[in-house]
Amino acid sequence: MPKLIAHDVASDLRQRLDAGEWRATGRMPPERELAEQFGIARNTVRHAISLLQSEGLVTRQIGRGTFIRGGGPGNGPALPHQAANEISPKDLIDARLLIEPAAAAAAAANATDSDLAELDRIQAASAATEEMETFELHDAALHKRLFAMTHNQLIVRVEEMLGAMRANADWLAAKRQAYSPALKARYVAQHGEIVEAIRRRSPKAAREAMIAHLEEVRRALLEL
Repeated sequence: MPKLIAHDVASDLRQRLDAGEWRATGRMPPERELAEQFGIARNTVRHAISLLQSEGLVTRQIGRGTFIRGGGPGNGPALPHQAANEISPKDLIDARLLIEPAAAAAAAANATDSDLAELDRIQAASAATEEMETFELHDAALHKRLFAMTHNQLIVRVEEMLGAMRANADWLAAKRQAYSPALKARYVAQHGEIVEAIRRRSPKAAREAMIAHLEEVRRALLEL
């Protein structure tokens, strides 16, 4: 039972991380506080946080706390904010086309059942919203999750760089201008093809589905 509870708590914490609940501070509340919130033992909270840490979502520093990857003292974004703002949307999509298909292929080879369940949750949430800002949060969470599913910490750090660039004002402005219910529906369908390829444990299909999706993103945002 404690193991099941820990997985449930980890799922709840993931949703809160995806929603940016602790983005301002860059760190999660202490284990004691989380244990009180959930009404469970601290060792169960510790187990749940260990699950998040294994996925590359957080990092723990003894005596300091649990930090969100890409946030917190000494654990900031892999790319300085100023540098991120100097990178054009074209550079970003070109980099994503080089990197993300390989990450999707690795995710297909290394994903766990827990990874797939979380991917399904994010996909369902993105399909259920029509609001651009909310969809963008779920979209970013899905791509972030794919990198975590490689179970390679260096690859996870690469995603942090891409994530910092996705927050670029020019990138977000381009996404807002391009967004429409029809485009969102195509993105959701393409994400579904990526998820299905990963579920079938097909690196080749996952790679190809990611390329097709990012080419759609390129057309929508850059009109190429």
